[in-house]
Amino acid sequence: MQATANVQTGPVSMAETKPKGRFNSDLTQVWIGVALIAITGFGPVIAGNSYWIHTFQLVNIYIAAAIFQNMLFVDAGQKSFGQGAILGLAAYVAAILFGLHGWSFAAAAMGGIVAAMLGGLLFALPALRVQGFHLGFVTMSAAIVFPQLLVTLDKWTNGINGISVTVPALTNPIVGSMSPLAIAVAVFPMIALFVHYGIRRSKLGRMMFVAALSPEAARSLGIKPGVMRFTAFIVASIGTGICGILYLPTVAFVSPQGFNIELSFVFFFAVVVGGRGQMLGPIIGIWIVYILPNILLAGFVEYRLLMYGCLTLVAVMAFPDGIVGSVERLRAKRKQTGGGEQAFRIDGFLADLQAGKTVREPSEEIAVEVRNGTKKFGEVVAVSAVDLKVRKGEVHGLIGANGSGKTSLLNVLSGLSRLNTGSFMINGVDATNMAADRIANMSLGRTFQAPRIFSQMSLWDNLKIGIDARVGPASADITALAKAMEKSFGQDSATLLSHGQRRLVEVMRTVLKEATIVLFDEPAAGLSQSERTNFANLVKFLSRQMGKTVILVEHDLDLVWGIADTITVLEQGRVVSSGKPDVVAKDPAVQHMFVGSRHA
Repeated sequence: MQATANVQTGPVSMAETKPKGRFNSDLTQVWIGVALIAITGFGPVIAGNSYWIHTFQLVNIYIAAAIFQNMLFVDAGQKSFGQGAILGLAAYVAAILFGLHGWSFAAAAMGGIVAAMLGGLLFALPALRVQGFHLGFVTMSAAIVFPQLLVTLDKWTNGINGISVTVPALTNPIVGSMSPLAIAVAVFPMIALFVHYGIRRSKLGRMMFVAALSPEAARSLGIKPGVMRFTAFIVASIGTGICGILYLPTVAFVSPQGFNIELSFVFFFAVVVGGRGQMLGPIIGIWIVYILPNILLAGFVEYRLLMYGCLTLVAVMAFPDGIVGSVERLRAKRKQTGGGEQAFRIDGFLADLQAGKTVREPSEEIAVEVRNGTKKFGEVVAVSAVDLKVRKGEVHGLIGANGSGKTSLLNVLSGLSRLNTGSFMINGVDATNMAADRIANMSLGRTFQAPRIFSQMSLWDNLKIGIDARVGPASADITALAKAMEKSFGQDSATLLSHGQRRLVEVMRTVLKEATIVLFDEPAAGLSQSERTNFANLVKFLSRQMGKTVILVEHDLDLVWGIADTITVLEQGRVVSSGKPDVVAKDPAVQHMFVGSRHA
């Protein structure tokens, strides 16, 4: 099969003839950030200025912490105002073990990082219950309490007197003014940048992003949002903990006053001012939020909290997307591609997939079975004593008026909702009480009435989510399809897609997932006539040539009658008719539904 040939000569050729700009400038920003960090990290050392050496060492440590704050806040969607406490926890535990108990610095550093991880876990626990700024308030309360806790536990922390440490092995120069600490403090923020970039471009990064933006879409793809939140907090806590370890020999002293709530605000404001989600954002943000009030305006240092707020307010008003974010928005506006009628066409890809495939009929095996299923929302019965059998490889249409229980039944089958009574089986396995992610990993895929398309991700990444969710090895056909789509849509923006195109993207995501059972929830709504024809051909192909089981909820009765093997009619949550399309069309119990349709 030559999937790429049709991409170049078929309906998508118009998209191929335009020069493609990059969807984002993340990698460019990483390299610019590395250069800026190298200048501020090594420049003062080469110049031999001890004041600026110390100042920019602290700045670079805070830049690294802000990078992990950026990842946590934007990529994982976790609004934490307590990362300063995580940094302080690592620094304090290392100081206690090294300065008060005589541990080696390496062992004390490991102890500090473990403590930071445990602190991250404590922050992650409320993330399972609350989200958004509610989570921010919980973490902020921890950051407020942390310095008070250090004072209260003076038996272990030395209270307000703090702990002084020296680490000659790290601070003594090895060449000129260059010390191992200077190298570590300059290199670690660079590593943090590449770690953030690597996570964002990885399967884990996409899963975290989807879990943050749409937890129900994540669960339908087999992703556990809670696990993603825990993972994000752990990664951010490890990185921030290393910052705390570097802070200890850099400052040579820790005290409760050094880890007040304002430190957490510095990291958060740096991300907002620099540009949320931008790789370069934390660097520019720390330079503005920290250097300006604490160094250039050192005479007004007692007003630094006021200056943090004023700087953030002015920056956000002047640059709503942050400084780097605003520049990136202008770049993307000029360079982004993917709009227009030809932005997302599937007919060329479909022709390649269909080549050489044999037609198969549905089997008599049961893929999905619902037994006396009832779902209530309070006193409202959405699904009432439904019995349903769907054969493997068939297209099974679910029709009915709005509010008849079609989507509610799909939500039950995909695990997003639980039956009050009754049960259902998937491929012979009782899935009644299974979580949505477990059901998705039983090779079930679905679309939603409102397409779950993420504008912050490229069009290809929106499709690649389906590949990430795949269970089992990829087929040769789908692998070829994925390569062709990556070539066509790798740098396109999903923002420019029409509503109908977004629906097709979500449909193709389930194709790339290679789910054996696919639930389509009103997929033809908003599609043009040609797109409906392509979609109908795709459904027939999935069923007849790939052996997929398709359950289709749709109001376009002509479309349903054209592709369905079996049709079930729901009314007020009950099954009022089920059978072959021609039989259902003649059923007096459902004739009133077909007014205006050629099946009346």
